[in-house]
Amino acid sequence: MRAGTGLRSLIPLLVCGVMAATAGCGGSTDEQGGESLELETKWHDRISEAVNAKPDGCKAGVGGACETHAAAVHAITERLHKEVEARPDKDRYQATLDGTTAINEQYDQYFTELCATVPETTVDAATTQKFNTCSGLYTSIITGANDLQNNLRPSS
Repeated sequence: MRAGTGLRSLIPLLVCGVMAATAGCGGSTDEQGGESLELETKWHDRISEAVNAKPDGCKAGVGGACETHAAAVHAITERLHKEVEARPDKDRYQATLDGTTAINEQYDQYFTELCATVPETTVDAATTQKFNTCSGLYTSIITGANDLQNNLRPSS
């Protein structure tokens, strides 16, 4: 966990405390706010930060730097998946669950393919195929996480 992230989780509490006297706060379950934005508020920036933390050494979706990046994105989406699974209203977040499940499957395949060992420059058909597979999986993980940011609200 990065330094300073604990403070970010306190900001809604501080804002809520100030707003409670005038407009109500946080515990609302109506379709306009409250819990309907809870996951989006909590996870959107976390996913975005993980996706945007691409190391300089990750250029083509293969190699150790890309595997580290894919693992970091996967770790965030896996935690999100566990949180949604534990919710009593998890059925309302099926798009979130589907997205995190897809990322999990893609990461498992990425790791199984040993993509960290694939060179960026290929010299034979087998290595080229593995490069294409790994590069595609990496792209799917990152794109899936970006798409997931738009699927953090519950369905009706």
